Amino acid sequence: MVTADGERNVDLLVRDGKVAEVRAGIAGDGDVVDATGLLVLPGVVDPHTHLLLDTGTARTADDFESGSLSAAAGGVTTFLDFAPQQPDQRFAQALQSRLDLIEGRSHIDYAIHLNIAHLPTGWERDLAGLVDAGVTSAKIYTTYRGTIFYADDWTWYRLMTQARDAGFLVQVHAENDAIVEGMSQQLVDQGKTSLKYHAVARPGVAEAEAVGRGLLFSRATGSPVYFVHLSTPLAVDLIGEARRGGVQAIAETCPHYLVLDDSRYAQPDAARYVMTPPLRDRESQAQLWDRLSRGAIQSIGSDHCGFSLSQRAGIDDFREISPGIPGVETSLLLMHSFGVVPQRITRSDLVRLPWFACSAPIPRRSSDCGRKRATCSRVPTPTSSSSTHGQNGFCLPRTCTAARGFRPTKG
Repeated sequence: MVTADGERNVDLLVRDGKVAEVRAGIAGDGDVVDATGLLVLPGVVDPHTHLLLDTGTARTADDFESGSLSAAAGGVTTFLDFAPQQPDQRFAQALQSRLDLIEGRSHIDYAIHLNIAHLPTGWERDLAGLVDAGVTSAKIYTTYRGTIFYADDWTWYRLMTQARDAGFLVQVHAENDAIVEGMSQQLVDQGKTSLKYHAVARPGVAEAEAVGRGLLFSRATGSPVYFVHLSTPLAVDLIGEARRGGVQAIAETCPHYLVLDDSRYAQPDAARYVMTPPLRDRESQAQLWDRLSRGAIQSIGSDHCGFSLSQRAGIDDFREISPGIPGVETSLLLMHSFGVVPQRITRSDLVRLPWFACSAPIPRRSSDCGRKRATCSRVPTPTSSSSTHGQNGFCLPRTCTAARGFRPTKG
């Protein structure tokens, strides 16, 4: 059995769906699975998935039934998905719309983040209502202007002024939209619109600038901030510097940034690798591994977004493809194959990452339809590698949000 503290040969007793005991010499009095010669790891908590995503122009090929089965096949026991906020929609309406699609269809535990794009009148009360309902995090997009996802800086900043006291965590898709739009238009003017230029159109400086802005908002408001799917070492370094100064910030990256590089965009099957932010060069990839091994990256998420290849067939224009690649089933395998096997990290390092469930018994509730509720666990704060509480008594959720019906704790 692999834990954050090491590896040991033990027996594991599961009773009523819970880990009840871990020690050597447990007598088997029921169904026994002989795992001799195998590895037993905690279940993976994937904090970042987009199952059944409808962008308005495209829809992913999976749904919550097929996507949760894929997750289970990859060792994922809990996924955290997103509830998009439609125009004129209040937070509770966005949440309920998403729950209506999930409930009764997932084979594993799940929880919800919101996507917040606008703040309706009275939104402060709505935010408190979200926390009461068990949703303690939301993502804002600093790019995709003109879509239902984009949130301007005034929306972002106002949300963060209330987040800390509400016990709420703001997540950020960090790309400077003006830089992305300007670079994209420059490439279009030069006739460079093929997928070969996808990474060029979204340069790393756009990510780093938006991260810097978010860190400033966090410092000014005292609210913690979580940066999703970081692709550049510069962005990670900015977060590390801010954490050393007391800012409560979390850096997440994805397996695809650790195992693939931007040379893929020059290949005939470039459509397989279109996601945002895009893949970076091999030097950046190596530097991300270095920062992960040193603890400068605190979280791993798949950013699973399962568009099919048939949806991209014949498209060779970076403006015409809805970005996103699948990954919820392969993340653990990739991290082991490209992290543990080449000795970049140990198996215990892998389990120590916050995307693994707690090694202690975790109570879970489920209904007869197979739906289960997630639980809340925590990441170390910027000022202590062992404390479970952040500054001002705020617990930073390890899974980024609590499940529906779970009330996060303070202090």
